[in-house]
Amino acid sequence: MGSTDFSSRFSFLKPGAHPLAFAATVLGAVFSLLLFRHGRLLTFDAYHYCEFAKQFAETWPDRFGNHWPFGYPIAGSLLVRVGAPGYFALVAVSLASLYFLNLLTARLLNDHPSRVWIVLAIATTPIIGAELLGVLTELPFALALMGLVASLAEWPSRRALWASAVWAVVALSIRYAGVIALAALATWLLAQNRPLRSAGRWWEAFFATAIAGLASGGLLFINVIKSGHASGADRGNPEGLGALPSQIVDFGWSVPSALIAGGVRDHFALNAWSGEVIGWLVFSALTALCVLAWFKPCSRASRSLALVALGYCLGMCVLHCIGDFDSLYNARTFLPAVIPLAVLLAERIQRRRVTLLLCAILTGAGLVAAVRGISLEIGGNVQPAMSVLRERLKPTDCVAINDHALAVAAFLSQRTRRTWLNGWDKTWPERFMVVSGKPQNRAGDTAKVDETLRAWTDRLVTSGNYRYLLNQPTLVVIERIDR
Repeated sequence: MGSTDFSSRFSFLKPGAHPLAFAATVLGAVFSLLLFRHGRLLTFDAYHYCEFAKQFAETWPDRFGNHWPFGYPIAGSLLVRVGAPGYFALVAVSLASLYFLNLLTARLLNDHPSRVWIVLAIATTPIIGAELLGVLTELPFALALMGLVASLAEWPSRRALWASAVWAVVALSIRYAGVIALAALATWLLAQNRPLRSAGRWWEAFFATAIAGLASGGLLFINVIKSGHASGADRGNPEGLGALPSQIVDFGWSVPSALIAGGVRDHFALNAWSGEVIGWLVFSALTALCVLAWFKPCSRASRSLALVALGYCLGMCVLHCIGDFDSLYNARTFLPAVIPLAVLLAERIQRRRVTLLLCAILTGAGLVAAVRGISLEIGGNVQPAMSVLRERLKPTDCVAINDHALAVAAFLSQRTRRTWLNGWDKTWPERFMVVSGKPQNRAGDTAKVDETLRAWTDRLVTSGNYRYLLNQPTLVVIERIDR
């Protein structure tokens, strides 16, 4: 675990868990601000989270979720109800999640001589910066999994038993992949059979697990009633478990995507043997680390870390075989596993210099990613539209947007709605419409607004029912003329 000399010589670098967690969160936020220095951008998922947060500030949902569980936007909506804009409410939820993740990590590594550097390095992981201001669910989901890890490690404590059940339900409320947390809880119950019986707590642990299962089943059943699907939407034709090997390869590629960024995967032909071998090797290394930690634990938390980490990695592959979810090679996929695997690796490495070298490499990768900036190909630059909209918008207005203008939702407290111009006419309730061109590369070079869309807006304006507020080659804003 490192020499005592290092710990004593640099003891001033070992603050308490809370100051360290705060410092790591600030550092992560700085990297994220640098990453998003060109402005706010929203992916498809992030756009809907932002709009849900605004919607749920006015009316509560009538179901557990649709394509996404509603836990994350509901948390954001609580801040919207007290006056926070939807986007910043979700940023606050993500920032709080990062802080508590750092806090849990610091406490799990409490006796590690290099814990300061490890916690700071994790906070600068490239994917964390992208998620923090990208308002996506992986940070709060990672917190739920780490809360589960910490609770499981404290069994058979009564408080830990019930906390584990709560964390499992919380994980499901944030992402449907949270069923993995419930499976991990049930597995842990079986693995802890002897200690639980010795402490006279087996039945209490069983009831806590059963209640978590019933609560999760009840939430999913609400979706079945409302949509006919437990996961809130039709997931398409599943490939079946026969596709598990290819999903494992894809998951393996999520690791360099999350830790290095920069499209490493794109440089390999994934259908070729080299891509498959690399994917398998990475996944095998993760599995070996978890198996080793289970059979030869280094700390009280080693086994719970291994169970949750490996359960998540393998569970995501299985889930993708039985439903159409996001591709597993995305950097987002690996984020929930970053911290438990990093802690397990830190426990295993006995040489301080190796630990510090890995921390330096991870922080360097985060810095390079932050300086490089987020890909501007995510969506068009809608900032010029804000000045003309804000001076005209009423609190109750809703703004129509096309799919390349999703970032409008991050700038406005008012609701927005994705729309298609071929159905647009003066009877629609939205008074404003923003149409953006599609960026052609990560530098944000934007194509002109599609000629079909421009012809449509021209016809609307020519009809006398609308007028241009902004008419640029890459961005158009029109307003209905109320007579």
